[in-house]
Amino acid sequence: MATPGYFLIAAEGYIIRSGRFLSAVMPMSTLDEHLAARRILPVTEEELQRIILNVHDGPVQKLFAALSQLNLMQVQVSRGEASNTELLNYLNRVSGLIEASLAEIKTSLGTFRPPEFARRDLLSVLEGLIIQHEEFTGCHVDFETQGNMPAVSLPVKIALYRIVQEALSNVYRHAGVERARARLSAEGARVRLEVADEGRGFMPPPLVGPEATERVEHIGLRGMRERVSLVGGTFAVESAPGVGTRIVVEVTADE
Repeated sequence: MATPGYFLIAAEGYIIRSGRFLSAVMPMSTLDEHLAARRILPVTEEELQRIILNVHDGPVQKLFAALSQLNLMQVQVSRGEASNTELLNYLNRVSGLIEASLAEIKTSLGTFRPPEFARRDLLSVLEGLIIQHEEFTGCHVDFETQGNMPAVSLPVKIALYRIVQEALSNVYRHAGVERARARLSAEGARVRLEVADEGRGFMPPPLVGPEATERVEHIGLRGMRERVSLVGGTFAVESAPGVGTRIVVEVTADE
């Protein structure tokens, strides 16, 4: 079942580890969901820490730099040493730093769900997320849908939203391309999500079994794994160096 660069979290309600069934075939409800519930807390904490660090290292530092420029300008003005050209240069630098800070704050706020999230349907929230991603990054996402999309439960909607968000972020940060594909399809109550790119690719770490990664740099993959497990779905990562990456998720609309 398992091939290089391909890891399957669960199939047809059972857990598969490294290409072998566990010693006993165990329904996801008795093991995988328990593992996901236990693992999601540290993943959530690490994600929060990442947001805090991004804010600290990005906009906070730029605002401090802007304040420093204003202080220098204030000193020179008080001493009568600043020419109009020097003042204009100071103001331009301050303006640029503030604009960059606001852009980074806006990006950080985009990691949270919009306030109207609960009442909007799945297709609407994913379209909004993709538009936001394109505006923030300049990357293009080809988004297509197939089938009659059923109403999904709030936990499923949250899981799919976060997975698309993380997958597109990974394309922007790691794939080395400016285009991605997202596909949402449905057959009855079964919903399938695919996010793919034709970028540099990578060798996915083990996501299941005793060697499953818990490393900080794999937090995005770990978060996707746990969110899918919590709603009883399946999650696969297909990638290899030089061939791009594809994330595939299947869930039931009502968990």
